[in-house]
Amino acid sequence: MFTAIFCFLSFFVPAKCLTRSRTPGTIQRLRLTLNVILNLKQQPLLVKKRPTRFLKRFMIWSRAVKKFLVILALLVAPGFGLASEKIPESCVKGGFDPVTVPAPVDIDRVLKDLHAVRTKGGKQALSNSKQLDKEIREVFDTTQIKTKMEQFFRLLYVVSRHIHPDIKHRVEFNHKDARKLLLSATVFSDPKVPNHINRIRVERIRTDQPKWIVGFDQPRTDVVLNNGEGFFLYKSGKCQHAKKLIFRNQFSVHLRMQSNGNLLAQYFKGVDLFGDFGNRGIVDVDIEYVEFRKVEFYKGTFNGKVTAYVSEEEFKQNDHSMILRFITRFVPDNTVQPIDW
Repeated sequence: MFTAIFCFLSFFVPAKCLTRSRTPGTIQRLRLTLNVILNLKQQPLLVKKRPTRFLKRFMIWSRAVKKFLVILALLVAPGFGLASEKIPESCVKGGFDPVTVPAPVDIDRVLKDLHAVRTKGGKQALSNSKQLDKEIREVFDTTQIKTKMEQFFRLLYVVSRHIHPDIKHRVEFNHKDARKLLLSATVFSDPKVPNHINRIRVERIRTDQPKWIVGFDQPRTDVVLNNGEGFFLYKSGKCQHAKKLIFRNQFSVHLRMQSNGNLLAQYFKGVDLFGDFGNRGIVDVDIEYVEFRKVEFYKGTFNGKVTAYVSEEEFKQNDHSMILRFITRFVPDNTVQPIDW
């Protein structure tokens, strides 16, 4: 009993488990059990055709734990997202609809700056093709793409699809060329933002899911939302106010195009959403920092489906109970809302 508990707590330090238990089957059962609890992808080598009695009991126990966590989350976890509930007059301050509708761009200038982009080593970065020009024109067609934020991520996605054939899986671009392109594309309301970019790189281990890495020349770069007004919506008994994005020294994101034409940005790192979020009810909670897990941009609308968690920065900056920290690591907030900068 104590050996099993010790191994379970020391799961991520296999050497300790091996010193306490000499039975490989025990390690396999514990790892499989943890995979079940966390809903992780099970390793084929660990899956047995007929679950053992031990595994069946643990699966029943894990389902009970999950139900308990869901109920506890409803009582304790803050509703830090934005949702379309009935909004009291005291919450209506403007900012429910984006005011940063993309202005028409000089598409010829954008294409010129795009084809002038070189790699960090000075080589041609993109292929010259009519298809590239066509897709870029679609990105800046304001009848299809409604927000600057979506234009930015779609621009990155299109670029990753048309890397020069001589370039393999990874390429770092000349950051001055990238700055010039972003400025002519006006995908940021504040032109100072691209001027702080000092590194931009794409990794295409899978060509349909590129990973973009953007570096800044300062430890923190703030990007206000909705031309500084932010977004207000009412949820969980509180007026939620998303104010700005905070990019750290390095930011990364994976992009994927959905079959319905919506762009999915996911696995964000190095960026937090700052604002006034929280919950009013059985438990009152105030949250300032939220991290995106993924954003699905709904093509042709101002809205996106946002999956977010309370950020680690929140627990560094503000005092919260351990139970809140535990719950918010596993319980996301999913909302459909206007999203732009």
